[in-house]
Amino acid sequence: MSESLGLFPLGTTLLPGQRLPLHVFEPRYRDLLADLMSGAAGSAPGVIGRRGPRFGVVAIRVGHEVGANDVPQLHPVGCVAEVVEVQPHADGSSDLLAVGRERFRLLGLDPSAGTSYLTGRVQWLEEPLTATPAGLVDDVRNLFARYRATLVAPGAEGARGPVLSTDPTVLSWAVAGALVLHAGERQRLLEDRDAAQRLAHLRRLLRRELVLLDAMPSLPATDLARQPPDPR
Repeated sequence: MSESLGLFPLGTTLLPGQRLPLHVFEPRYRDLLADLMSGAAGSAPGVIGRRGPRFGVVAIRVGHEVGANDVPQLHPVGCVAEVVEVQPHADGSSDLLAVGRERFRLLGLDPSAGTSYLTGRVQWLEEPLTATPAGLVDDVRNLFARYRATLVAPGAEGARGPVLSTDPTVLSWAVAGALVLHAGERQRLLEDRDAAQRLAHLRRLLRRELVLLDAMPSLPATDLARQPPDPR
């Protein structure tokens, strides 16, 4: 069974639990925001625990823009973004803050929706409750602690970092969202089947990143994490 969902293609991958600031000024995305706030846009009515208006974020494979016939340029798995704050401006643009929620598979576009923005037919992806191999959670927690300590100067604000959850699903999304990764790697993490597969993937990535950081201690990696809001 599929549902209709307004889409906001981006040049990056949104992960569950991650904050997404956007500056909305293009007419089609103004229309999407207006429909979301009025309840006219498809906004995941079937998702349990829905709080704010929701739209779908899908990463663009190449380039920065997509049109009505460009589904092959979109990745097949996206993430619902829940709007938590909107600040309108006098010129008609808006700043909004959203948070990543459930994952979905993009089945195709819905041209019959008649919207200026892309509307997709999506199928929700559940998070299977599968067993996590012994030691995997501790491995990822310990590796991430080393990774963070390498990037954050001792005594800096937030140097100790948050206490990481021992829940495999929560831990996997928290670490995935905190790593400085290429967009393609973030997308592969989003598409991982379950927490166990995602944690094993993260363990490999963390080991690789630690080797690279040891080899290039002067790399200003913390600057790479400061990404400006998408200018749309």
